[in-house]
Amino acid sequence: MGPIRRSRVDAEHIAGMRTRGWVFVAVSVLAVFIFLYTNSIIRRLEDQSATLSRSIAGLCATATYAAREDEELSVVFGELIESINFPIIISDVRGVPITWRNLPFEADPEDATHEDYITADPLDPPDTPLGDVMRFGAELDRRRSAMQMTHLGDDTVLGYIHYGESNMIREMRFVPAIEIAAFGVLLVLGLLGFRNAKIAELRSIWVGLAKETAHQLGTPISSLMGWTELLRENACEGCGSCVEADRYAAEMQTDLARLEKISLRFNQIGSIPKTQRQDLVVVLRDSVDYLRRRLPSLTQHVEIVEQYDDVPLVDVNRELVEWVIENLVKNSLEALPPEGGRIEITTEHSPKDGFVRVLVTDDGKGMTQADRRRVFLPGFSTKRKGWGLGLALARRIVEEYHKGRLYVGWSEVGKGTTFVICLPTT
Repeated sequence: MGPIRRSRVDAEHIAGMRTRGWVFVAVSVLAVFIFLYTNSIIRRLEDQSATLSRSIAGLCATATYAAREDEELSVVFGELIESINFPIIISDVRGVPITWRNLPFEADPEDATHEDYITADPLDPPDTPLGDVMRFGAELDRRRSAMQMTHLGDDTVLGYIHYGESNMIREMRFVPAIEIAAFGVLLVLGLLGFRNAKIAELRSIWVGLAKETAHQLGTPISSLMGWTELLRENACEGCGSCVEADRYAAEMQTDLARLEKISLRFNQIGSIPKTQRQDLVVVLRDSVDYLRRRLPSLTQHVEIVEQYDDVPLVDVNRELVEWVIENLVKNSLEALPPEGGRIEITTEHSPKDGFVRVLVTDDGKGMTQADRRRVFLPGFSTKRKGWGLGLALARRIVEEYHKGRLYVGWSEVGKGTTFVICLPTT
């Protein structure tokens, strides 16, 4: 059942990854399509605007001098100029501006004197408002050629029309970038929402499983404790076999106390556990001592080495931290070869970063890069048995309940692995 269950979990995980991948591809294709379509519309609008600008500029070039001689045409021409929403400059044959409209800076044609017009040189514009208009006209000419104004009936050049594009066209060029940014934000928010929903779902499963496990353990634990007391009360004094039975009952009582602690651990999942400032080394020693006494039933020829530096007190929940250590040690035991190996548990403290580190190192089979990325995922397991929740729960205990970190510090295939627990000192 173990391989089948793990295969199902892996298949569900892969299916979820594929679904998210297809969603990402679909949204990306849609974003690219809208980007290209919007660009196409902007280009057509730009062409239409350019055509309209040329037409209006051409009309201005044709009508400017004619409007001087026709009062009604002058009124129509004035209304036309008022409706223009793009930069336009009308200059004389020398290229000196006569009048202008919709420039990106303040410059009133009425402020330029007759002396300014006479002395102005387009090749060397003066440092005056009129000179600023001349420089801007030269910039417009670099983007599109100025249109000639000619007298009706002949080809005599009377002046030039310098014009630019409308503000709407300039603003619309930013639309595709804004759309892509908006799609990117929506995509990120969607992925974060999907991820948070999955995390919330997993949390609810963990909490429900933990609470139910604690509830199911409660009745047999209480019953076994009662039977153990009866066994000890009915032991005969001085009887060798009863002395042995009493010793066995004492060991059973120790394991029942351990079961009670395990039940308490499960009961704390999903709630905010109480932490207490205490010596982490004492917690580690007690947890390792319990595991060491039971090594013969777990595996053979395993050496657990402890090297503890002096570390400051930390705020921890003793039962939950013991659970983390047991999970890491058991994970290391399962990674060792059949002939056994070595597990080393050490502590470090760096006053600069304010963390106490617990390192659990084994000389087992190690992990690939792919396994390192997935080792803390719920349901991931390389064993034939187990639910693959031990390391996921351990990380949750460290990171959510103790505001620390749990990660793979080092691993190499065939050489071993180091898990690192970081707990804050403040």
